[in-house]
Amino acid sequence: MITICAEELSAVATRTIAAPPTTLYAMVSDLPRMGEWSPTCSGCRWDDEARAATVGVWFTGSNSSGGRQWDTRSEVTAADPGERFEFVVGGAVEGWVRWSYSFVPDPAGTEVTETWQILRLVPHMGSSDQELLALQERTLANIATTLDNLKKAAEA
Repeated sequence: MITICAEELSAVATRTIAAPPTTLYAMVSDLPRMGEWSPTCSGCRWDDEARAATVGVWFTGSNSSGGRQWDTRSEVTAADPGERFEFVVGGAVEGWVRWSYSFVPDPAGTEVTETWQILRLVPHMGSSDQELLALQERTLANIATTLDNLKKAAEA
């Protein structure tokens, strides 16, 4: 039997995209556009007046998967243009999932890495090791789709 703990639950994928890091950062950090490439998130809206990705700003994301729909509130925790963008679902203090994007220059453009990391388990994630592993696998597949769609949009 495998025992899963929060620290083991993550998913990471990288794509090389023929675009500059600043362009890709601008696309990813423009959260209302996230629905253009994510298979789960249909879009986001800024909750704060800033209306831009700066550390401490909150936004609400609308999501759907498997016939289920839900909204999440998240806080931007890193906003380094052209380098790193990160947010935590539930906020930096009480959050349960960290999403991050890193942008590294590459001779072919930019290596974009998307990371999903569980910070703490919450009931809707499942209670068995099998449910958690299935969540991890679904998330990795969704990340791959997101990066592939981002690549298509950036290179079009």
